[in-house]
Amino acid sequence: MKILVIGGSLYFGKKLTELLLSQRHEVTLLNRGNRDDGFGDRVSRIICDRTDIKKMKKLLEASHWDVVYDQVCYDYQTAKAACEIFEGKVKHYIFTSSQSVYDAGANLLEDDFNPNTHQFLKEETANSNYAEAKRQAEVGFERHANFPTTYVRFPIVLGKEDYTNRLIFHVNKIKNGEEIFFNNLEASISFIAAKDAAKSLLHIADNNILGPINCCNQGSIQIGELVELIEQKVNKKVVLANEKSADNSSPYGIDQDWYMCSQKLQQSGLSLTPVKEMVSKVLTMV
Repeated sequence: MKILVIGGSLYFGKKLTELLLSQRHEVTLLNRGNRDDGFGDRVSRIICDRTDIKKMKKLLEASHWDVVYDQVCYDYQTAKAACEIFEGKVKHYIFTSSQSVYDAGANLLEDDFNPNTHQFLKEETANSNYAEAKRQAEVGFERHANFPTTYVRFPIVLGKEDYTNRLIFHVNKIKNGEEIFFNNLEASISFIAAKDAAKSLLHIADNNILGPINCCNQGSIQIGELVELIEQKVNKKVVLANEKSADNSSPYGIDQDWYMCSQKLQQSGLSLTPVKEMVSKVLTMV
């Protein structure tokens, strides 16, 4: 297939590109070109900042794609522009959305957020309100896309190359005997491994899965269980802070359960490793 990856040079986008190349797809990366992706002449490249709508329209004017993976769409206007740019040019558009479209809850299903019925008065950006901006991006595709679209709702992605350093924050704090403040150690959360995120994206294209889909490792893990796994890795006990500060606040500081159900993904034929097993394995690599 002829595939365009918007992004594709970093983290699980890079792993996706590797998978696509391993299956001999014709892959083009569209990004700002400000880092070496390591793929050499195995991929084609379109150098463009995707926020430069005028330039994107010109560069993609005569293009046609079997699949477009959009890794870097974060708001309504960007989604709307993508619908204009790719109208009549793509058979399947796969947008990387987020678990953040959901409010807190346990065993969240795809129907727990419906972009068809979501109303908003004020447009948000990833900087002003990430969760709402992602909701609005889904609304943008729902309102304006004249091509088949998938909304891939990922939780926090874990992996060795994680540039957010959220997992490493916990590892280093516990290893160094520094305090961490957690809102609720008993709250459960979803995660997905970077390699499983890439595997899910490939599976969605191969099986033509449309609409919203939760992609996460099976089950959930309590924040306290995650801490215990890190304690085992570094052979030290966590030091819990009584008061929250900018320096000690956990990036996983949820107040209550916030995890997804991956039943739709499993029923489509892809069952990912249970989350506790996955986290244990990732911790051996960081």
